Amino acid sequence: MSTLTNNRLQALSTNVWLHFFQMGHFSSTGARPTVLVRGEGSRVWDQDGNEYIDGLSGLFAVNVGYGRREIVEAISAQLNDIAYVSPFSFPSLPLIDLSARLAAISPTGPRSRVFLTTGGSDAVETALKIAKAYQRRRGFADRSKIIARRVSYHGTSMGALSVNGVTSLRNGFGPLVPGARHVPLPYRYRCDYCALHSGCRGVCVDEVERLIEFEGPETIAAIIMEPVQNSGGAIVSPPGYLQHIRQICDHYGIVMVVDEVICGFGRVGDWFGSTAMGVTPDIITTAKAMTSGYAPLGAAIVRDTIANVFISDNDADKFMHGITFGGHAASCTAALVNLDIIEREHLLERSREMGAYLMRELEAAVGDHPNVGEVRGMGMFMAVELVRDRATRESLAEERLMVWLSEQLKQHGLICRADDRLEPVIQLAPPLILTREEADRCVRIVTEAVHALGRKLGSTPAVFAINPPTETKTAVAAD
Repeated sequence: MSTLTNNRLQALSTNVWLHFFQMGHFSSTGARPTVLVRGEGSRVWDQDGNEYIDGLSGLFAVNVGYGRREIVEAISAQLNDIAYVSPFSFPSLPLIDLSARLAAISPTGPRSRVFLTTGGSDAVETALKIAKAYQRRRGFADRSKIIARRVSYHGTSMGALSVNGVTSLRNGFGPLVPGARHVPLPYRYRCDYCALHSGCRGVCVDEVERLIEFEGPETIAAIIMEPVQNSGGAIVSPPGYLQHIRQICDHYGIVMVVDEVICGFGRVGDWFGSTAMGVTPDIITTAKAMTSGYAPLGAAIVRDTIANVFISDNDADKFMHGITFGGHAASCTAALVNLDIIEREHLLERSREMGAYLMRELEAAVGDHPNVGEVRGMGMFMAVELVRDRATRESLAEERLMVWLSEQLKQHGLICRADDRLEPVIQLAPPLILTREEADRCVRIVTEAVHALGRKLGSTPAVFAINPPTETKTAVAAD
């Protein structure tokens, strides 16, 4: 077992800079970190030998689970053959094979072009540049604006950050890339337009069209949206929503980009959220579970009608964009084996079936709790929204509540996310191979955390407390 030596603790305090993390927590308080050193299936172990269920799949990535030796061996074999092939000059064999494989399963069609990157932010950056360049090739030089949804997360490189709908992430980095516009998200539970009505009235889609008309259709290059929005807590697009966005894009000549960085490769029960919801984008961005986290890789998958604008015998027509490690041969190899596993083990179907089971059990366990507003999600991607009062839907606003809630989860054996970028939620996105026993344990731990919240707020009498699992401790994932 790897150990966290004094030298490593010093390096952590002095040299390490984790992402979206306040490193002062280690340097000023001397807090001891949880360092994950081993994984197998849906479980991981820390430096002290404590076992956890990874209810977040790393960061929505490890869909086929940990310890897949065939992926590791395939990566090793590729590195032995040739470690690096420049995507600027030569295609590698794995890059060719993966591009064909992705086109075959993508709703953008079998003649799609695949631009491979290193991750999700790169994929979004690439898609936005393609959309703008495409509009210019069509003769629309003023089409530079991008429409995204409020509170949406699309990455942190400058272009992706600019279309981000999370205001706190954008602030402090201006001036950003100009032209980003944001529309309401279809947040049924707290919708300003129809939360109190019996069904969705589609007003949030109408707002997209109103914005286009206000800005001028001749200025809009693309719309980018997730099928199930992560930020805010697994917010599922209502039936017909994406189809209506598709119709709007077709009517006004706008490129439809669907961000599948989290939703792709089985997370919501199909190869892509677009497929599950029956819509055909112009560009799909994806990453994370394309390799199940075994190697860094992302992609912009582009319909041939868009890509063909850049394809000719004339060098002047090429897409002027490139990434040194985009489509790395070892990463493409990992992706190919990962896709084999998803197909062979029927993990798309398993995501739908186990996701439905987990949702039912969560709803039965905490759905009527005074501090639970809604249990929602799709496939193995779900959230429990927390409220001060279920009847009035009053929000929780206690300072550092997510830190406290994370500690509750930490005590009982589950890695998941307690997040409040919109309203406070507990998010679950475990590996698609999660067992029934592990799912039951996740529900028990979430239930105990919700009851602990109720006792803290005075909503849950002590008699409602359940006995927490005693066999493990837990950790909680940072952003």
